[in-house]
Amino acid sequence: MKEIKAYIRPLCASRVIKALEDAGAKDLTLIQADAIAPLPYHGQETEVSSARHITRHSDVAKLELVCRDKEAKLYVEIIRACAHTGKRGDGRIFVSHVEEAVNIRTGETSDTAL
Repeated sequence: MKEIKAYIRPLCASRVIKALEDAGAKDLTLIQADAIAPLPYHGQETEVSSARHITRHSDVAKLELVCRDKEAKLYVEIIRACAHTGKRGDGRIFVSHVEEAVNIRTGETSDTAL
């Protein structure tokens, strides 16, 4: 099994979720969060005037799902395609191995727990 975590623009979240559900994904989690990014002048000698407002954080939607190994590549490509704008800040996708899953209600484990 794989866990997919995607950090995407909130404006893209509905489109991504619809496409994932159309492809068979279920039990998605969407969390609204703040992404903390380095300042644009990070590592440079720069004075910042008090009148200048610099924001280090931006709204981000964190999408999480666990799926079977064979579904992961498809879901990653769907997320990438639907969240892509070509602009800085489109986000990132991370895929991790899930060692075990347990359905609390039924007691089912592994792929059957999904």
